[in-house]
Amino acid sequence: MSLLKAAAASLVVGLILGAPAYAQISSEGGAIYINSERTESLERERKVLLVGNVDIRQGTARLRADTVTIMFTGQQGDAPGAQGVAAGFGQVESILAEGNVYYVTPELKAKGDRGIYELATDTITMTGNVALMRDRDVAEGQKLRMEVGNRRTTLEGGGGRTRMVIDPESQPQSNR
Repeated sequence: MSLLKAAAASLVVGLILGAPAYAQISSEGGAIYINSERTESLERERKVLLVGNVDIRQGTARLRADTVTIMFTGQQGDAPGAQGVAAGFGQVESILAEGNVYYVTPELKAKGDRGIYELATDTITMTGNVALMRDRDVAEGQKLRMEVGNRRTTLEGGGGRTRMVIDPESQPQSNR
């Protein structure tokens, strides 16, 4: 479940932008390193845009996308006196990654055309050519919805069908 919690807070920028400490992409915590071709702060809209080859790393987790948009509630959270690019924006409301989205941890890899985390519903939704890989197991479809708190994952095929390959040889001995 560390993937879901990590991805949930994913894409972002807690320590760098001054948001509450729970905004992380890795359950390990620690410094968050963000690289992009351009960073844009839209104060009136309470958004931060990361554009062009966005690469975010924290611990052993990595998120890559063409663009990442972080939307804020406008309500201050647990970080009074926070400083940074988005310190006055409030808590993270949602994080949207678009174009060649990849999320990688030592345990799994996920890819899709678009991914969004919504704090209000505590869900992650990836769409467009979705693949989720753990060891040699692979699941593919068009829409992946992960309800983080409920530990529920749903994969839909869109106009087609979902596909899965489960390799029993890649399962730990205790699970066989």
